[in-house]
Amino acid sequence: MSAKELAKHERQLPPIVCVGTPRWEGGDYLTSTVQLMSELARTERVLYVDYPYTYKDLWTAQRGTAKGIPVDVLSGQALALQPRTLAHGGQVQLLRLPLFLPANFFKNTWLYDQLLRFNAARARKAIQQALDQLGWAVERPIVINAFNPALGNALAGQLNESLQLYYCYDEISAAPWVARHGARHEQQMLQNADCTVVSSQGLFRTKEALAKQLALVKNGVDLSIFTTTDQGRPADLPSGPIIGYIGSVDERLDLELLCATAKAFPETTLVFLGRIVAEAHANKLSTLTNVHLLGSRPKERLGDYVNAFTVGLIPFVKNDLTAGIYPLKINEYFALGVPVVSTHFADLSDFSQYISIGEQTSDFLAALAQILDGKLPAEPEACQAFAAKNTWEGRAKQLRGLMADLHQQKHSS
Repeated sequence: MSAKELAKHERQLPPIVCVGTPRWEGGDYLTSTVQLMSELARTERVLYVDYPYTYKDLWTAQRGTAKGIPVDVLSGQALALQPRTLAHGGQVQLLRLPLFLPANFFKNTWLYDQLLRFNAARARKAIQQALDQLGWAVERPIVINAFNPALGNALAGQLNESLQLYYCYDEISAAPWVARHGARHEQQMLQNADCTVVSSQGLFRTKEALAKQLALVKNGVDLSIFTTTDQGRPADLPSGPIIGYIGSVDERLDLELLCATAKAFPETTLVFLGRIVAEAHANKLSTLTNVHLLGSRPKERLGDYVNAFTVGLIPFVKNDLTAGIYPLKINEYFALGVPVVSTHFADLSDFSQYISIGEQTSDFLAALAQILDGKLPAEPEACQAFAAKNTWEGRAKQLRGLMADLHQQKHSS
């Protein structure tokens, strides 16, 4: 039996409609939402409703001041529904919605909600047309809303869904780009959804008393990315010991701690791989002679970069936003046997026997000094074995099992 025939034989779930906040394409790295949907597509029919672009997004893209925005699709020059064949042979149907009216900047809740209803009506029509085109409309889909509770509430019951899940991977009340209206809409979404799926113990604790039903599906690692290639050490990496970080340079990073690290270890180089979000952070770091901000690099080479790290950092500040993070970067470092030093920003009990955790700056620097001296918190083989148990494929199987159980419970009578 072929892989496609096996997938069809094993398929038990209705089509999955994921209304995503993350872009499917155009981001620096794959997000947890994209990773989970990609893995579910091994056996399931997945319609991924892409990040809802606005007229403002199109305008900035046409002026050349924004990157990664599919101008050809948004301007009507390309099909809105397009298949994407994945490396494992599965397929995701990618839907770009009609342009939304920008609304997040409005402080007035009544006006925001009026625009939300207008945008949601456009989204509902586009999603329904896509389901009709795919021949999936005769089945009642499972709808997963990924961290866009406002749109999720407006679409609730509008897609003839058989099951509704809310996927929460950040603390929305502490996320500045969405907190103004997102927090109040999340309160309703937690009750609307048949189940809320969170990505960390911290989020589980904050949502437990509010959600109708709650489940924990932690972040994973893509071992096919975090492996080395035959190209070896990238040429743009400096020689000598490297203290490395992979991820966005944003407000989550403890800037004072990073500056102290660079000054405490002048014989090493601090390397940052990822997009620049907080310009003030980047400007401050770039004044230090042993700091290299490399920006984004192709995902196919990420393993070569991380493999060159002497130590990997998780240098987050401790606040309400970071308290809800399950740091997928740890498993990405571990996949290549790279030792890790982290601040104590969240519940890190899963990793406590494998990493060094600095409560204070002095602890953090002392842990780095030990690793640079060859005294590792855990053997590289043990770290790699840990990462191998935490793949996205395994997380997706967990999510699929959860949806199958919920669907059976809801529709068995």
